Amino acid sequence: MISRSTIQKVNDTADILDVVGAFVKLKKRGANYLGNCPFHNEKTPSFTVSPSKGIYKCFGCGKAGNVITFIQEHEKLTYPESIIWLAKRYHIEVEETAVSQEVKELQQTEESLRIINTFATDYFKNTLHHTEEGQLIGLSYFQERGFRKETIEKFQLGYCLSHQDKLPQEAIQKGYNKDLLVKAGLIYDRNNNLQSVYYGRVIFPIHNQSGKVLGFGARILKSNEKSPKYINTPENELYHKSKTLYGIYYSRGAISKQDECYLVEGYTDVISLHQAGVENVVASSGTSLTEEQLKLIKRLTSNLTILYDGDAAGIKAALRGLDMAIEQGLNVQVVLLPDNHDPDSYVKETGAAGFINYVSQNKKDIILFKLEASLKEANNDSLKKTALINDIAETLSKINKLEDFTKQDDYIRRCSQLLQIDEAGLISLVNKKIREKASKRDESNREELENLEKQASPENTHEQNEVSSLLQKDYLQEKGLLRILLEYGDRPYDEKSTIAEYIKYKIGDTDFTNVEWKNLYHAYLIEWSNTAQYPTLQSFTYNDNEKLRTSAIEALYFPYELSENWEKEHHISTPTREMTLREDVDHTVTYFILRKIKATYYELLESLRDPENEQEEQLTQLAMLDLKQNESELLSYLKVVAIR
Repeated sequence: MISRSTIQKVNDTADILDVVGAFVKLKKRGANYLGNCPFHNEKTPSFTVSPSKGIYKCFGCGKAGNVITFIQEHEKLTYPESIIWLAKRYHIEVEETAVSQEVKELQQTEESLRIINTFATDYFKNTLHHTEEGQLIGLSYFQERGFRKETIEKFQLGYCLSHQDKLPQEAIQKGYNKDLLVKAGLIYDRNNNLQSVYYGRVIFPIHNQSGKVLGFGARILKSNEKSPKYINTPENELYHKSKTLYGIYYSRGAISKQDECYLVEGYTDVISLHQAGVENVVASSGTSLTEEQLKLIKRLTSNLTILYDGDAAGIKAALRGLDMAIEQGLNVQVVLLPDNHDPDSYVKETGAAGFINYVSQNKKDIILFKLEASLKEANNDSLKKTALINDIAETLSKINKLEDFTKQDDYIRRCSQLLQIDEAGLISLVNKKIREKASKRDESNREELENLEKQASPENTHEQNEVSSLLQKDYLQEKGLLRILLEYGDRPYDEKSTIAEYIKYKIGDTDFTNVEWKNLYHAYLIEWSNTAQYPTLQSFTYNDNEKLRTSAIEALYFPYELSENWEKEHHISTPTREMTLREDVDHTVTYFILRKIKATYYELLESLRDPENEQEEQLTQLAMLDLKQNESELLSYLKVVAIR
């Protein structure tokens, strides 16, 4: 188990803006930074990072956490693995404490495939550079492709010897588990006769966004072989082809900086373009584009340019995944390279400047490109044209009008002109497709809605809405109180007491409507009591208790913050939080108490419907009058009028 001191060093050193910024394109918004959430599909940014608090929060899907939990969630690592990941990034030595055998075995299982992939990467590189066969066959092949020494080293290219037993022998001798070697896709086990899977092939390691090797692509070099030209690591706990883009680790910085991603088909296309200086490029490795791959791109840019050969196969490949790309909110363009050229050959012929110039001059909007190509294929066939109109309407229906309300309208106008059909008719068809999709969503949710309707009978629906409204207000009041307590509890309220002392004096151990807020409030009081010190923000945002940690981060985030640009751009002076802190405390505590008074008042009002006796009824009425008096005094203090 990782020592507490190591975890503390990671907490103190890791910069959340630096770490999150490596995966998400962030823009400064006031004191915080905003970007598209990496954890769910969204077109309007709602993912916020607060450098001052060291936390993130998505107001779309609700995900929230600190720098460690971000890596844990994003890279699909365990909590200890996330700490180790960050420790390596910031060159922090990891100290471990004694752990149980069960935990050791679990950690070993989780890390085994990564360790084996690291071994295999080193083995293939060593074979390429330090064996006669590797140099004569593997290295010669890469050199013939025009790859320089530094490029071969950068992409960790390798070679697997043609002797089928060499890799298995070395792996077993080094103590690697046979079953895990099979799962990693490196060897076959045929009746205890272990054979290499990639024998006689050049090797392309496939990395994730953080540089970890997930698996391998291997190309055969003998033309007379019946085996497939390329084979890949089989699906396992680490490698999922549909979720992987070749070159993403090396390209993510350039894609984000240039705000555009080039998509190609093959490994060598990516490597050649990188070597030429065109680094904002990834490959789909010959697969149809998937939603997961598009999400990887969307995290870095909204602009995708697909580069394929200009033949029929290239055109078909360029259109795969089109509708999914549109649903992801990507601006997709396509460039078909000149005949008999792929990105690898064309960049070698023209150089980087010529290649980039050709791409910029020959970009075509993917939807219009699809329409023009399909019209040419349909020719004068009315059935094919009818099918094409339906297909285009389906594509246009996937454009999010909320994100850009003019985009869909412009496409409809241009497509109707190319199709030579009535614009109003195409609008009607697109709207029909939209309604059909909505109907399908409604159908899938119908059972859930019916269950909810059963619970909400006509006579109690209005009452439930009122209760829901009250609970929402209670939630916000309690959240506001905890935010002040966590951020400013140790600050002075007046000459005699701190803010935490004032809050405790005013509300005591009052019950909270929200259980999470209640637990967080009491955890604060307990730590304060046990240590005789005020808990720090990090005591909760990095707490081992996941529920407390999540509640604290949720309490600290509000969707709107005053922008510092008001004064810079509009010369409107805005008070800082420090200037209004005392007023915030007074108002938050007062409103909190008001909500509790109202809740108690409604409880007493409910009890009057069925009093136990006349005396009980009178006592209840007196209590209600007392509550009303307290409410009036508080409202008078706030100088507001109660709105029923």
